[in-house]
Amino acid sequence: MNRKTNSIAVLTALMIFAAAPARADELLQQAQQLVDSGRAGEAYTLLAAKESARSGQPEFDLLLGIAALDAGQPTRAVFALERVLAMEPGNARARAEIARAYLAIGETDRAREEFENVKRQGVPPAVAATIERFLAAVEHLEGEKRPTLKGYVEATLGIDDNVSSSMSGTGLAVPGFGGAVINLGPGLTRTGDDFLSLGAGLRYRHPLGGGVSFVAGAAVSQRHNRHDSNFDLGSFDGNAGLMWTSGSDIFSLNLQNSMLVLQSDRYREATGFTGQWQRNLSDKEQLTGYLQYSELKYPAARVRDADRWVAGGAYARAFESGLVGFAGLYLGSEREQARGFPSFGHDLWGARVGGELPLSQGVAVFGSLSFEDRRYGGPDLPLFPQTRKDGQLNILMGANFTPAKDWLLTPQLSFTRNDSNIQLNDYRRGVASVTLRRGF
Repeated sequence: MNRKTNSIAVLTALMIFAAAPARADELLQQAQQLVDSGRAGEAYTLLAAKESARSGQPEFDLLLGIAALDAGQPTRAVFALERVLAMEPGNARARAEIARAYLAIGETDRAREEFENVKRQGVPPAVAATIERFLAAVEHLEGEKRPTLKGYVEATLGIDDNVSSSMSGTGLAVPGFGGAVINLGPGLTRTGDDFLSLGAGLRYRHPLGGGVSFVAGAAVSQRHNRHDSNFDLGSFDGNAGLMWTSGSDIFSLNLQNSMLVLQSDRYREATGFTGQWQRNLSDKEQLTGYLQYSELKYPAARVRDADRWVAGGAYARAFESGLVGFAGLYLGSEREQARGFPSFGHDLWGARVGGELPLSQGVAVFGSLSFEDRRYGGPDLPLFPQTRKDGQLNILMGANFTPAKDWLLTPQLSFTRNDSNIQLNDYRRGVASVTLRRGF
């Protein structure tokens, strides 16, 4: 981990480092400069040569432990940091570092205990966010050793100003009819409503050995609109596959099936797979690439059946402030299976950016911006002689509140603008909602 001066605040709010004596100590000054410049191995060699003479001095042992840990000597780091805590049990910096050392040598139970101890001392948001990332790493390591089953239940209340994603107004000019204006009925024009949504999900992981695990998951949800039940939407998603961890790389291949139910009728089914590669460039940076295939089936409109391919990548980074940001690009195609209906197929590309920032312990704000461009394969004759082109913008913002362990409260706002050259497909949509989730 890079140890710039400002990263000290990221690991702990209480840097009980005996700063004044350290400044007066040329040896510690020199070692600190080496650590700060990313030369922890040299700092460790310099300090280890004086260990027999200065062992037991908390400021010396703390820097020795940090240098040893960053130089890939976690066991030596534990010995040095234990001496610090024997002298100064309240030294949060040493406790955070020894937790990281325990994690490096695979003692996940002790690592979790020490990270939790630091959290209970009341640390700033950026520190808490960093500790949460380490706790997630602990959980990941534990999941590689024994089967794990996790799940959630949730409820959402919200307001949707366009439940059918339809155009505004009731008059549609149809070029195929000489530009005649047709008055559209309910369901094809913008209508707002209140809604309640209930959902639940499970995720299972079973280690098989050699870094390989079997993973499976399922999620269901049902949305009920207060007035317009024609657009009540239910969903089911299931997946199963393998995950393989090799050093900093994680590979996964999952078979997937999903179904959307509109009112009480099957609207769309999707069956396919997703292959993903993820590399942890450091403890703060992550790179992801993926390839996804889905066969789309529309039981009530088989001419819309299609094969969909999407490939993309993303980059994520955690900053010293606690902000976690991401950016991604993807491209793909959706090819209609029925001949003679090119207006249902399209090529696409898209981009996403977003992030999450902790404000205080248990409170974080998040937001994202995404855009997708779709170019269709041909005109929708005889009604619309022009070939459809869409540009869809999505904006999402909200906050996560953790009032208690395993509970999450999420108010959020979303806005969608689909800009299409076909009036029927041109729409705006805004949704405000509050979700309460209980994990287990």
